[in-house]
Amino acid sequence: MKINITLISPEFNTSFFLRLAISFLLILTTTFHAFSQPTNPPGMTYIPEGYFQMGRSSGGEKDERPMHYVYTSAFYIGKYEVSNAEYRKFVEMTHHPKPPFWNDDRFNPPDFPVVGVNWNDAMAYARWRGGRLPTEAEWEKAARGVDGRLFPWGAKWDKGFFFYFVNVYGEDDNFAYTAPTTYYEGGASPFGLLNMSGNVWEWCLDGYSVDYYRNSPERNPEGPKIFSMKVLRGGSWANDIDGAEVTRRARNFPNVRKEMYGFRIVIPANP
Repeated sequence: MKINITLISPEFNTSFFLRLAISFLLILTTTFHAFSQPTNPPGMTYIPEGYFQMGRSSGGEKDERPMHYVYTSAFYIGKYEVSNAEYRKFVEMTHHPKPPFWNDDRFNPPDFPVVGVNWNDAMAYARWRGGRLPTEAEWEKAARGVDGRLFPWGAKWDKGFFFYFVNVYGEDDNFAYTAPTTYYEGGASPFGLLNMSGNVWEWCLDGYSVDYYRNSPERNPEGPKIFSMKVLRGGSWANDIDGAEVTRRARNFPNVRKEMYGFRIVIPANP
């Protein structure tokens, strides 16, 4: 009886085992990423590392120019502004002074943003939570994404001619003063953050300089070394819609408390 035996060529063996090895490595890599994917701290949103367009090339105020590209490391940022209820826990546990507007019914509901906090108060709370205030660059990236938009939702009129999705001056948005931190989902940023425009001005880590954009570092800028005032971002219930553009920069002395000043916090992803 004649038996035909076909031998597998060395070339076929090499190709087969190479494909098998690559498949095995891909499975290992996928499994590793599944287990190593960052888990957001409660109430925080992950913002990946990378470049974005900061500032603007024309229009706006002098201190918003020039447009420049900035790299930020990955970080977590509060999806919402810090609320009265959250800040109350901090006050009760640390005996930090109470904000001056906690007896004002316009501003003190538990789910409304805490106001009347100065920069030092905001930093004390952020450190208590294991974080800090966002840099201007981190704040703007989280607010506008990477496509250069001027409002979290896109262009000014993208959602129509009535601003029901952002808390600015007037009562057409259902609130004459501040609004709940979880309100206005229609105006969310590309990363899903709420109230990055309007509601309250938000303290940032940086000191303020009108010409900082002209010489700021490309990677993880943290503001000028010499300054007297700190930056606030985002506009508030007391501003019109143009005052709530995500490139708009406000500033004040770090000991000032106002009824339109609040904040949210950042926790670095790789401290």
